[in-house]
Amino acid sequence: MTEEGKFPRCLIEKIDDQALAPDGFFELAEEVSNACLKIEGISGAYVSVTLVTGGEIRKINREMRNVDKETDVLSFPSVSYAPGKTARTSEKRLKKAYDPSVGRIFLGDIVLNTQRAMEQAEEYGHSLKRELGYLTAHAMFHLCGYDHMTEEEKTVMRDMEKRAMREIQLYRKEEAAVTDEKMQALAIEALEYSYSPYSRFRVGACLLSDDGRTFQGANFENASYGATICAERCAVSNALMAGARKFTKIAITTDEGYAWPCGICRQVLNEFKKGDMIVMVGGKNTPWKTKMLSELLPESFGPEDLDIQEV
Repeated sequence: MTEEGKFPRCLIEKIDDQALAPDGFFELAEEVSNACLKIEGISGAYVSVTLVTGGEIRKINREMRNVDKETDVLSFPSVSYAPGKTARTSEKRLKKAYDPSVGRIFLGDIVLNTQRAMEQAEEYGHSLKRELGYLTAHAMFHLCGYDHMTEEEKTVMRDMEKRAMREIQLYRKEEAAVTDEKMQALAIEALEYSYSPYSRFRVGACLLSDDGRTFQGANFENASYGATICAERCAVSNALMAGARKFTKIAITTDEGYAWPCGICRQVLNEFKKGDMIVMVGGKNTPWKTKMLSELLPESFGPEDLDIQEV
């Protein structure tokens, strides 16, 4: 169920009144679904998405759940998960949901009230895209076996939803101002993705762009040694592929001690800095220290020396 060769991880089966579909919705739904399944660690699935009005979702809610109330989104899993289990730990149950006609696992149905989504986007002060993305993620994690009946379950599910929103760079207004603590936590999280079988020296990084987005990176080594990529340059590569070009801050961590950027990483960061970049190093059990990039790379050579205009 986790073979990386199957892309996309999730396909969307469209069952809707096209008049209710905001521009780009199904592309967004597929992007969100793929992010959710990447986080859950499964692939080769598909879901059906039905877009409805407020009155229609109230009728479905009443008939299927005996709740006579309009809501924003409903999800109906096709997999019956054991208590405390989710998709990542339910391979046998997922196999039973395999649909040979599609060649994928059918996770279930999502019913989304686009009218309510528009109202909530305006109420919360963020974009309709963000609201639709969040509701899709919420439904997807229900289809993967997550719930929010208890405070503990709610905390776990909310964390999964936030991770999905970070994965596709969809933030609420209050999330746009990324704190140092958030960046440090994301750098520590990135350690888990390090591939360092030779040095055993894991490094994680979190890069902040000038538009408020964050990008994680981890070091990955190579048997030839020279092909090794540092966490900082990994984060820069991820950011460039997402269209970011200017960065204001970076947090770098390792399992113990400090991991100041190497010379080539300092030069790469200098290429894309906006103003003078803040560099934070530390860790879970190591006090964080801060320096400016200009301190780490004095008398630097950059695009300005070649009279290159900002991109």
